[in-house]
Amino acid sequence: MNIMKEEQKTIKEVVGEAMGIRGFSVERLSSLTDVPERYLKAIFNEEPEQLPALPYVRGYLIKIAEVLNLDGDELWQVYKKNLNLKTSGEADKLPQNRFALKRFKKRNLIFAILGIFVIIFLFFKAGQFLGAPSLEINNPSADNFITNISFIELRGLVDPQDKLMVNNEEIPTDKNGYFQKEFTLEPGINSIEFKVKRLLGKEVIITRKVIYQQQ
Repeated sequence: MNIMKEEQKTIKEVVGEAMGIRGFSVERLSSLTDVPERYLKAIFNEEPEQLPALPYVRGYLIKIAEVLNLDGDELWQVYKKNLNLKTSGEADKLPQNRFALKRFKKRNLIFAILGIFVIIFLFFKAGQFLGAPSLEINNPSADNFITNISFIELRGLVDPQDKLMVNNEEIPTDKNGYFQKEFTLEPGINSIEFKVKRLLGKEVIITRKVIYQQQ
């Protein structure tokens, strides 16, 4: 059937005549074309708001034309002319690929999980740079320590990543944070300041007095 000669007719009239010739009902046409009945009715009634994007509608019309022995492209032109649709606009784009959307969400989920691990890692590592350092002094073990020897061996323990100063002199530690240094005493009261500081954190200061009594 040459549809273009009947282009003044509506899509419902063109398809309806072809269906009548073959004795097809809407239900039968839906069964043969796999086009849902609600979409067939929306096409016949020119209700584009009830239909999917135009590329899908065109596909439906081609299926309908094949079953009814019509020209699919001409049927599509009649449909567009009836609705005064000259070109496809923004709303006529194919729907977003739901599988691509799932992949996008999956990728975001992976990034989120990685972000959580990074935050946890930084949380535990933050203790190496922030917070208050520890300082344990083993010798002299108490304040006002009295000795008759002209020197004292300073010993203690700090976190190996922290910086230890004794009377403003940096004292090295071993890999476990233990330190040991011989300190020369002056007769009388000697004030020894132990200061340990974390890179971005606080500092801890402990002062011990050592009394050197000459014999």
